[in-house]
Amino acid sequence: MSKRVIIIGAGLAGLTAAHAAAKQGATVLVVDRGPIGIGTNSVLANGFFAGPSEKYSPDDYIRDTLRAGRGLNRESMVRLVAREAPSAFQRLRSAGVLLKDRGAQRCVVSPDPSVIPGVALMRKLADLVKTLEGVHVLPGFQVTELPCHNGRVCGVRGFNRKGEELDIDAPAVVLAAGGAGAIHRRHDNQKKILGQGYALAARAGLDLWDMEFVQFFPLVFADPRLPALIVYPPFAREAKLVDSAGESILEKHGLGDVNDAIVKKRDSFSALLFEEAQAGGVFLDLRDVPDSAWNVHPLAIFKRLRFDFRKKPVAVAPAVHFTMGGLRTGETCETDIGGLFACGEILWGLHGANRMGGNAMTECVVSGALAGRFAAERALREMPVPSCREKPRQDLAAAAVPGAGEVRDIFSAIRATAWECAGIVRSDDGLRRGIERIEAIEQRLKPLGAAGPGGRAVLEDARASALVLRAILQASLGRRESRGSFLRSDFPDEGDGSWLKNSCLGYDADKNTFTVKYLPVEGA
Repeated sequence: MSKRVIIIGAGLAGLTAAHAAAKQGATVLVVDRGPIGIGTNSVLANGFFAGPSEKYSPDDYIRDTLRAGRGLNRESMVRLVAREAPSAFQRLRSAGVLLKDRGAQRCVVSPDPSVIPGVALMRKLADLVKTLEGVHVLPGFQVTELPCHNGRVCGVRGFNRKGEELDIDAPAVVLAAGGAGAIHRRHDNQKKILGQGYALAARAGLDLWDMEFVQFFPLVFADPRLPALIVYPPFAREAKLVDSAGESILEKHGLGDVNDAIVKKRDSFSALLFEEAQAGGVFLDLRDVPDSAWNVHPLAIFKRLRFDFRKKPVAVAPAVHFTMGGLRTGETCETDIGGLFACGEILWGLHGANRMGGNAMTECVVSGALAGRFAAERALREMPVPSCREKPRQDLAAAAVPGAGEVRDIFSAIRATAWECAGIVRSDDGLRRGIERIEAIEQRLKPLGAAGPGGRAVLEDARASALVLRAILQASLGRRESRGSFLRSDFPDEGDGSWLKNSCLGYDADKNTFTVKYLPVEGA
């Protein structure tokens, strides 16, 4: 269909793009592995948006974002977000999302304090998008390829829940597939956020930028009886963070307020808590928090969990939260492949070496609106593109169908390698060992096939995870410094001006290899 926009991913960025594209008059198809809006990281969010306001100028926002990024941000992208954010917030309000101003941030107000704000936000947007004329949704569809012809995208190729192969033609595709947090053993992402979008883009010929920068959140539930849920700030004054002996960790390390440590010292705080957890454990003690605090956000959420927080401390530890790297685009969010746009966490440039709190959600609504708008304009003006079917399908024949236990073992090996070799603090030895391990895992995956759609989906995920982890490891190996979220035990200091460089990974699909370059920061 010559006027169609396909959007891969139904999180905040994808649904924002769908809304923007529909408003331009394009026919929109939203495809996602899971249910529309609800199977994404956006539903797990605390609902905070950073951005300019009457009390927080664009210059202040730009300064703070660049400061958090430690000089590796793409400044043109930061300025673009500063310019577009206020109108993006207004569109959310017009869609019925209740936003409350809180200093330099806006926060989503959930009608029920026991419901995560991200859930309230995504329910509202999913319901809205489904009512828009010209918008169609296809849940349970896994994209396996982005067919291109003469530097232009032709649509998408993939399979549905029944295992049926589908080629869907379109002159414009928006990649809003999220990040890759779930490739690590400890993470707070949805379990299927495994870097599939990065793998699709790399295989289509796009470079991956700054993949070594992965953000960890300091406090995530670590009790095996609980989900790996972020312990959202702000914390009540009576909340304590203690070690296995009951000693205050904050007092021991002179950190003061836990809220301040999370916002301003997130990386060093995560590294510190990782060491404490290894030494005996870290526990959040909420026993002295007054009854009134349990009826408001965020503690109201905990009341739904099967754990008696009022009688005993709960184990917490750092976990992977966000990936800063991704795809380079222009201000229209179009990539170097004509008609292929990117938005949300998969986009590169705003965050640099670390993401300022609240910028993930802002990035989604700003880049989603731009990608959707310009993808629609592209679709509406383009002549028909060649069909996906003109490119031969990949040969799906394989030597062996793995058992469920073997696939679990492979995923376990990938996650262990990511956590142990590309974790909070990295080293040359660990990174080299990680590359050897992931190459062995990829060799193990190479001959495997699947008998049904469920098995195939798992294998596609495993291959994407391995590819993206290799990109993270290889980009990390060459950066010989510690900067922002990237910490190395063998290079503990931030490098001088000679390390104001962005990593750029080019993928050779025929050889299954990455080439890494480190390029001077734009404008440096």
